[in-house]
Amino acid sequence: MGASDGSVGAVVKVIDNGSDTENWNLVITGDGFTLSELGDFSAAVDGLVAYMQTQPPFDSSIIWTRINIYRIDVTSDESGTDNPNCDGTAVATYFDSTLCSNGKDARLMSIDTQLAKDTADDQVPEWDALLVLVNTTVRGGTTIDGVAVRTLSSDVNEGCLHELGHAAFGLADEYPYYSGCTSGETGHDSYAGGEPAEPNVTANTDPATLKWSGYVTVGTPWPTTRNADCTQCDSQSSPVAAGSVGLFEGARYYHCGLYRPEFDCRMNHNTMPHCAVCSGVIITTIGQNSACWVATAVYGDSLHPDVVTLRRWRDRHLAPGARGASAMRLMVAGYARTGPALARLTRSRPRLARLLRIRGFQPLARMLRRRAGRVR
Repeated sequence: MGASDGSVGAVVKVIDNGSDTENWNLVITGDGFTLSELGDFSAAVDGLVAYMQTQPPFDSSIIWTRINIYRIDVTSDESGTDNPNCDGTAVATYFDSTLCSNGKDARLMSIDTQLAKDTADDQVPEWDALLVLVNTTVRGGTTIDGVAVRTLSSDVNEGCLHELGHAAFGLADEYPYYSGCTSGETGHDSYAGGEPAEPNVTANTDPATLKWSGYVTVGTPWPTTRNADCTQCDSQSSPVAAGSVGLFEGARYYHCGLYRPEFDCRMNHNTMPHCAVCSGVIITTIGQNSACWVATAVYGDSLHPDVVTLRRWRDRHLAPGARGASAMRLMVAGYARTGPALARLTRSRPRLARLLRIRGFQPLARMLRRRAGRVR
């Protein structure tokens, strides 16, 4: 089963914000859609794109205008997906997608990732992220070798953004279990390894060297939560307001020993918005691909306290009903036009970057922190 069980058809640029070289390019293709079902695939892509535009940080005009989205219409000989281990289903599909791929977890999927990447390479050579939608309403998804895979279950849109968090932005799962809090699983009580590479989980409890220290407000409880019983998931409610960044114990499949930035996040529960730290990673990734974001080009660090302060100030004034929102929208629109050229100029001139940092961004960020009651 595989490439002989279908064919590649039309390529449609669903969202066109200009050059593929300067923008971040998402490619969405499908598996298990027959020729007569390609309309269903197109509708699923349109629904995801519409949803994505409403979700932070993608809803920012600066971010959205730096994204191109392509749809590759792939026809499979048969409809659906394989499930040989759990229910015995065998279907001839182009990318050979499979549910219950390990014979135990009904939602875990596999797919021919090399073929998916080769298809994207052939059709959209400058792609940055790849998502495969699988034609079944059975809930399932995974990220394999940088390819996001998701079925058309009722939470498909939320699930796609979660899987893209892994595939496109290198984010870790933030939930504190592997099979589930009530599964009785063993081996996930306490993490004892080194510092994880992913930017949204940590084993480090030192606030001075924490990955996301720039997001933490002075006075936040430290650690913000501790799990009193590492043999099970922590059931306590958040001791701080929603959206507060701190150090919450339980993440990356462990009850204890690893921490997440906020009490909840899309990388913990699909229906939640991305936390501030995850949003910052997404913004930087898309910004770097589009040669934009002067502040990030100047600092070279999306989590630098100054960059975080400036981003928070912008987002606060972009909120509906916020004072100065109209002026901020005008400023953002102007930056969207001039930012890429300024970023290219800055990256090629380190002395200019340093001057901008010392004389421009640092004093502004310091003033904004004083106004917000933060001292960093």
